Amino acid sequence: MLKNSWKTYKEYLREIRWPFDPKIWMVISIILAFSLGVTTWVLLGILQLVPMKFIHSALFSAIIFIVVLDITLAYPYLAAVRRISQIEQALPDAFKQMADTLKAGGTFEYALRTVSSAEYGPLTEETNLILRRLEEGENLENSMRAFANNVNSRIVKRAVSIILDSIKAGASLADILDEIADDVRATHRILQERKSSTLMQVLFMIAAGAVVAPFIFGLVTTIIEFLMSQSLQALAVIGGSGIQEATLICGATSGSSLAYWECIKETITLLLVVYIIIEVIAVGFMVSMIRTGSSSKSFIYIPVLLLIAYVVYYGTYTLTVGYFGR
Repeated sequence: MLKNSWKTYKEYLREIRWPFDPKIWMVISIILAFSLGVTTWVLLGILQLVPMKFIHSALFSAIIFIVVLDITLAYPYLAAVRRISQIEQALPDAFKQMADTLKAGGTFEYALRTVSSAEYGPLTEETNLILRRLEEGENLENSMRAFANNVNSRIVKRAVSIILDSIKAGASLADILDEIADDVRATHRILQERKSSTLMQVLFMIAAGAVVAPFIFGLVTTIIEFLMSQSLQALAVIGGSGIQEATLICGATSGSSLAYWECIKETITLLLVVYIIIEVIAVGFMVSMIRTGSSSKSFIYIPVLLLIAYVVYYGTYTLTVGYFGR
């Protein structure tokens, strides 16, 4: 699976003529993400440009590293997907134009030239490549298949296969192009209706998982720390320094229970943050499944949602701590 994903990623970079080799681009992305993560740690964890506890500065630096790495690696993929989408959207109009040209008595090559002179974006570029191959002596079948292989789209590959089969069978190519255009347009309409019908569910999940829940947990963290701080002050007043406690995480403390309860407080904060991370990962997978029908794009949603959720959580925590006078 990993090998196939890497192969697909290389195809996307080749398709958009990315100036870097995939391995070199991955190294550049890792170096850039690591540099920004370390810079964030130095500013927040060491220099305390914004006063933060160790757990928050470390997690925020890790999140910055993940988000930057995700954005840099995903950008070529998103650019390729956008290009494929533009080609698929222009395909019905181009096929309609070619069908009209054929019905008027033109040849298939002349129909391609009419498309190459129109404004169909990336599809016009691919049509010019087909014509260039034909001018260089390549036959029509190989030129069309090269076009299908150059565009990583199931719709394009299926359309090219139908066109070539129709030419071999001697069928009416104009009618075939009309039918393919109608089918492609209907497919796009179904996809758009699916996205429109699931928009409210997706917005609700993002709002609940990346905004509302982190806001509540930020408030809960402040309340827990406030109550435990009051309890620690009460222990100090009544002389509870000789209490000995032990837990699996914090271990045993002797001589003073203050360190033990401080450890408990930090553990609760850590568990709340871990829960937010797990929840955001689940939300990312569900959003990807709803929008695309698969979890393949969850790697795009999860880091961005994680950054939003943690900013909301820490922002709420900081504001409410000031409200409680700590």
